[in-house]
Amino acid sequence: MTYFSRFMINPQRRGAWKLLRSPQAMHAAVMATLPPDTDYSEGRILWRLDESQHAPVLYMLSPEKPDFLALVEQAGWQARPGESAHYGRLLAKLENGQEWAFRLAANPVKRHTNKQTGKREVFPHVTVAQQQAWIRERAPQWGFEIIPTVEGQDIEECPMVSSRQDLAFARRNADGKVGKVTHRKAQFDGVLRITNVELFRKSLLSGMGRGKAYGMGLLTLAPLSR
Repeated sequence: MTYFSRFMINPQRRGAWKLLRSPQAMHAAVMATLPPDTDYSEGRILWRLDESQHAPVLYMLSPEKPDFLALVEQAGWQARPGESAHYGRLLAKLENGQEWAFRLAANPVKRHTNKQTGKREVFPHVTVAQQQAWIRERAPQWGFEIIPTVEGQDIEECPMVSSRQDLAFARRNADGKVGKVTHRKAQFDGVLRITNVELFRKSLLSGMGRGKAYGMGLLTLAPLSR
């Protein structure tokens, strides 16, 4: 059974500093909220860190209900131990043609074949326009389409890229060597319409794009206010 969870991070706690600075450290903390024998056959852990008016908020999708006790001691508040809800309730409500407000932090990239080596190489999209085009083009393979946020808006301006960040850190390769890894993160806020509800449900559970271990790929929904 899949759970959607929300956890407020206390930025005044020293343990929170490390988590907020390092996607690797946050990934480890998120993974530690579930037992080591967790069954991931029906979905992986997805997470995203959002800024809010009061404090950073960790959103998390997981195949079991997480235990936030250690995270509270490291980077939270005793009075706000985190909250979780059955995700299946939302999945059951979804239908083709529905329109939702959404947020997605993703790693927009393009792939090219190196003519000298014949290997496929990955390059990040750099401009806002490139990143917007990336999600519009890939949305159908995830079961939805991007639509204008307000009437008369040019679709090429959608969705809004509300923040951008380069995440750089060291990672040990399979051969034991330490290399630098960089993910260019873009946060999208906009409106979507469901076109293939079964595919959309699968995409919500499996995540979208690259960099899922580092806080990307989790798409969240909210009712439209318009």
